[in-house]
Amino acid sequence: MKIEEIKKRIKEYQNYVDIYESYEATTMKQMAIKLYAELNNVNQVANQLNEKGYRKDGKLVAGERARVKLISNDVTEILNSDIEEGDLLHPEVKKILNRNRRRKGIVF
Repeated sequence: MKIEEIKKRIKEYQNYVDIYESYEATTMKQMAIKLYAELNNVNQVANQLNEKGYRKDGKLVAGERARVKLISNDVTEILNSDIEEGDLLHPEVKKILNRNRRRKGIVF
């Protein structure tokens, strides 16, 4: 690999780290994005969100929606959702998620 390519990658990685470190996660979606940026594993992100007390709406029980734990498919759905304007980390995370899925043979 040429030194110029290495320098370019270092700048890209540093930009990614800077975006990650300045990212303020105030919602479950933002927390999932930030955790995936750190962990690169939807199952681990789901576990961490569950530990933090985040839940999703489940089935209707006695006239009210049950609150159920998140699973990896829920995290994948969150990460593949529409990108909010001004969110710099979500597009990067979405690219990483889809690249990781292609490596595992899951075409999106």
